[in-house]
Amino acid sequence: MGPPRLAPLALILVAAVLLGLAAADPVPALRRSGVLYVACAPLARALGDILAPGQGSLTWSSDRGVMTVFEGSPDALWKPPGGGAERDLSLSAPALLQGGHWWLPADALDTLGVRLEGETAVLPDGTRLALAVPAPVGNGGDGRSEVDDLGHGVPALRLFPVGGDGRTVVAAEITDLDLLALVEPQQSRTIDGALERTGSDKPLLVVVTALAESAWQPVFVVSQGEHSLELRYPYRMRLVQGSAQRVAPDAPAAVVLLLPESFDLYRPIAVTWQGVTASVTFRR
Repeated sequence: MGPPRLAPLALILVAAVLLGLAAADPVPALRRSGVLYVACAPLARALGDILAPGQGSLTWSSDRGVMTVFEGSPDALWKPPGGGAERDLSLSAPALLQGGHWWLPADALDTLGVRLEGETAVLPDGTRLALAVPAPVGNGGDGRSEVDDLGHGVPALRLFPVGGDGRTVVAAEITDLDLLALVEPQQSRTIDGALERTGSDKPLLVVVTALAESAWQPVFVVSQGEHSLELRYPYRMRLVQGSAQRVAPDAPAAVVLLLPESFDLYRPIAVTWQGVTASVTFRR
């Protein structure tokens, strides 16, 4: 008897809404010294704001106020709307000017009314934009993996395999589907509807993204103690978004892995995908 049938529509909503995979193009982002930076120009366009680059400075004008940042400095200026007095800001990391493009850390975006949830930018009107992060600083020793916190202590394991040309083109993010309601409580009904159809299995949501159109392997090996199981589409794997063969920047894929009851999510689980192995404890 195979695993129970899932509700594809509900899980597509989970993958698209909770992990920020909207139809809009992803906003470029990068990591420097453990800090997540977001590209200013595409985010300002999405907000309808105006950017005015200067000599070593950038002025960002929005309906919330005007912020001026300086290349290589964490110091900034903020002028609220309505003629309020300009005041100094101290950012958590310096503004970057790289390749002719400006990049700002998360707390600068928060001043503009944009909050980051994992690798998703949430605009003041609730619009969610995925962030494209090509090469984060990993904690897996070889830089091919990392464990991030999506919020409320919900971990996500990210894997970054190297292709034959030595580049990382595709990436996978794995998290416990049952805990995603903690990240987005307003979506709890959708998540509960999906979980009702998983039976006694333990569902992990996997979102695969790419910097360029590429093939990906829908094969994951999970190991814990003496237990080792290969999940190969469609065995114990349900495709809920995209293709099980190819992904692209505007066409991510999402699958649900169904772990049997013998796996304990409160203990470390090793996951292998496309030659990368890393461990994560999904619950604490």
